[in-house]
Amino acid sequence: MKPHDQNPESGATLLEILIASAVFIIVLILSLGAATEFSEYGNQADADAGIQLDSHRAFSKMERILRQGWSTPILNTEGTSVTIQVLGYFFNTGSQTWEQVDPATWKRDYDSLTSSYYFVDSSDNALPVADCTISWDRLSSDPNAELYHFGDLTCTLSAGANSTEWVLAKQIGTHETDSSGQRLKGMEFSVSGNSIEVELHLQRDVEDLPYSIRSRIQQRNYLESL
Repeated sequence: MKPHDQNPESGATLLEILIASAVFIIVLILSLGAATEFSEYGNQADADAGIQLDSHRAFSKMERILRQGWSTPILNTEGTSVTIQVLGYFFNTGSQTWEQVDPATWKRDYDSLTSSYYFVDSSDNALPVADCTISWDRLSSDPNAELYHFGDLTCTLSAGANSTEWVLAKQIGTHETDSSGQRLKGMEFSVSGNSIEVELHLQRDVEDLPYSIRSRIQQRNYLESL
């Protein structure tokens, strides 16, 4: 029997195919790996953007309310809630809703007997006043529970026997710790003069980038220093 002659061109072509296939597989693996990394990066970026948006929404709602205060702020012992008085709000017993006297009709008068300013409406009647409490309420009372470090941001408006609570933001909290290793509060208030200092921390998942907002809020209607 005559041995089969190997075709050099056929062998070279087969080798080229094998090399090309190997290169293609390597490129495909690298491409898939890069795509996965970009996908994970994109998901993380979306999560970070969502955290920032939630933080600013919660902070904006709270800031608008606190700026309407006209009394010395009162803090709880933990610094997680602040109570102020807000002008012009009253509870309409007919509609069972809170309403506000149009601020455009407010006038500021001076009481010479008490040496203090006060506000009246267009009919010279003293403006109604309501108590407003902004509070970060922990989701658990157990310090060992994870939910203890997260809470809902609420606003409670009350006057006399009438009281209504609204939720401004849910699950505000963080996995961040301070220099002593203690978990930071999701929300903390302090008072500086007639201003309210607020610090918000948000990091719902340990893999998320932590986000914080700090601000000093000046009460628009504060009159004690005038």
